[in-house]
Amino acid sequence: MKTFLTAVVLPLSILLFGCIAGPPPQSINDNPLIRVAAINKAGTFAANQEGDKIALARNGLYLHDLESSSSKNLSPDHPVALAWSADGLTLAVAFPVADYETRLTLYSIQGELLHEVLLPVAFNQMTWSDRGDLLVMGFALKIFSFGADLQQILYKVVGEDVIATVLSDTTLRVSTVKKLAGIMRDVLPVAFSPTGDELVYVHLHEPPQFSPYLKLLYKNWQVGSGRSLQEMPLQRVQVAWDNSAQSVAVRTADSVQKLDLWPTVEEVASRPVADHYRFVNGRLYDGYELLADWGGDAQLQILPDGSFLLAVNNILWRGNGLRSEPQEAYSERAWTLRRWRFEGLITADEYQKLLREENR
Repeated sequence: MKTFLTAVVLPLSILLFGCIAGPPPQSINDNPLIRVAAINKAGTFAANQEGDKIALARNGLYLHDLESSSSKNLSPDHPVALAWSADGLTLAVAFPVADYETRLTLYSIQGELLHEVLLPVAFNQMTWSDRGDLLVMGFALKIFSFGADLQQILYKVVGEDVIATVLSDTTLRVSTVKKLAGIMRDVLPVAFSPTGDELVYVHLHEPPQFSPYLKLLYKNWQVGSGRSLQEMPLQRVQVAWDNSAQSVAVRTADSVQKLDLWPTVEEVASRPVADHYRFVNGRLYDGYELLADWGGDAQLQILPDGSFLLAVNNILWRGNGLRSEPQEAYSERAWTLRRWRFEGLITADEYQKLLREENR
């Protein structure tokens, strides 16, 4: 009887959790990585700040409890993005419905459905601000006989209220739309700041009688208009904020460029490159030191207690040994100061001075 049960349970476990995993990936210390669960090829997952609840994609959406090792199926559909609120109590999930339709779904930490709304855009990016605002960015494309209308729309979701703000509205030639078919999301990247009240995004322009080009814009979404940072040729672009939130890195096929958002007379107090972690193309660096190379398709999330989750080769792993870095608490004063800075009510140097006084 025991042999029969083993024969039945093993195939079931393979169906539920995928093929038996090979050796763990490279560890950053003497402790080997611990297997958590099977995951989809894209490595789509997100853990709450405590790291005990993990949402992951694997033939649908699952909520995995790290302590009990149990998984709950939340949806048979495949998510395109996952994000936990700062308090770790709410999970936001974006499901692609059609070419320009995204279903935004909110779940409780127990996996209960809280709210659902259909957004008329192709999904681009999503984040929770540290204040608790859920922000979703997407784009919509409507084709007409004379050309096409492209809009980039920012949604702010608070409870059941959804506030839409059109950030750009551009008329494109049909030939340009055909050229960008399948890569529009790579041409229109969006990066939210670590606190979630600011963002950098790319706006596609196509003036009459001129070639299309890209404009990189910086915006505080509490304020009306954005600020232009630079113009670029039409191409795939990646944008990422640095650890000080004072500059962004702009990566293209040919170069990586650092753009300062707020040049100041005095030196901005921020952690040097040699004192923070970077995860680039599957490689984890501690400053300039390479800790591990897991391959370009690897996905990583570092948790405040110094542990981390790694998705590689269709398996999610857990490791530890990094520095503990608790998240800074939300500060209404800091939010106000950043808005004042963006509105031009205070200078960048005055912002730094007032922020230091706030943190004393």
